[in-house]
Amino acid sequence: MGLTLVIAIEVFDAPNDVKSLIAAANPMGLMLTPLSLGLLTWLNRPANRAASDLLLASGVGLAAAAFSQSLNAYLILLGLSAIIGSQSFPMMAHIYAENYPPNKRGAYLSSSFMFSVTTTLCFSYLFGKLLDLDIGNYTLVLGSLSLASIVSGISVRRMPSSPVQKQSAQNPLRNLSYAFTDWKFGIMLLSWMFFGLGILMVMPLQFEYLLKPEYGIESSISMVTWLTMGLPAICRFVSGKFWGRLFDSLDFMILRMIVNAIQMVSIFVFFSTKNFWVLGFAAALEGIAAGGGKLSWSLWVTKFATRERTAAYMSVHTFMTGIRGVTAPFMEFYLLAIYGAKITGAISSATILISIVMVYLLYLASRAKGAPRSLEE
Repeated sequence: MGLTLVIAIEVFDAPNDVKSLIAAANPMGLMLTPLSLGLLTWLNRPANRAASDLLLASGVGLAAAAFSQSLNAYLILLGLSAIIGSQSFPMMAHIYAENYPPNKRGAYLSSSFMFSVTTTLCFSYLFGKLLDLDIGNYTLVLGSLSLASIVSGISVRRMPSSPVQKQSAQNPLRNLSYAFTDWKFGIMLLSWMFFGLGILMVMPLQFEYLLKPEYGIESSISMVTWLTMGLPAICRFVSGKFWGRLFDSLDFMILRMIVNAIQMVSIFVFFSTKNFWVLGFAAALEGIAAGGGKLSWSLWVTKFATRERTAAYMSVHTFMTGIRGVTAPFMEFYLLAIYGAKITGAISSATILISIVMVYLLYLASRAKGAPRSLEE
């Protein structure tokens, strides 16, 4: 989202409502995952082929957006690409559950994330430099992102996988009911809601804060990409294996509290300073937290669902992610207009603090009931 938002600001001079729509495009897609999962399950497509088709289609949408000459065309094509690509997440969770043993999922997936972080680091710096050199290079940048999505689709197609079981994932309403019938799952979803709102409220704001002259920083695009993508990517890479081992060995709720606390401090510090060294420190903390957060987001349902219900639980998780993702950008710009960047950042940190308290209370309740750590162990 970062580069696409920079392009919207610098190339098309996008107003706040359009920037909110761009930030909300992927979450809008996530809201549709219970429906798309039901459709793909009804078609009896193997999970790898279904995910591959979605990633390929998303890449085509990005390629078309690369040649957009108007803001409306850019918004529509970029939105369609994000919505289509996001439908692959439940299928990927099913693939992980089938192929990775429960006690090694964190380690295996963290290795994959470390590779993706390396490419993010290199290309975010390169793309930032290209846009600083000539903003017209956005076509090349989006074309490269399109190629990456297509290569991902081809790679996913080669992963072993079976179709998702119809009885466990075909009914979207039954999938959503798991949030109420499984109390631990439901409370974790609610804690993710507060955490996600806190994060998503400030993600687009970081670019505004660093680029717009009213905040007194007016950074170059290359510096913005370094602080928002490059440096966090390095820290995600360095901490990747550490988070993978913790996911496999530590109680998941303790892991979530640690990740949330680091992220909360990062946001509070970032919007409390104009000093580039302090901004770099906050960005490093964000990268460390993101390493654990991305891993947790992708795998946490495997700690609460049976293997047969993993895709269904993931579709509920992605649906709720979509709800907060659509809501947060509009909340952000509303709060920004009234209170400014610093107060908005403080509100975001407070929202994450609520999520930490919720997870802690759930942890105490689970210990009191003697709940098992994982359904597959």
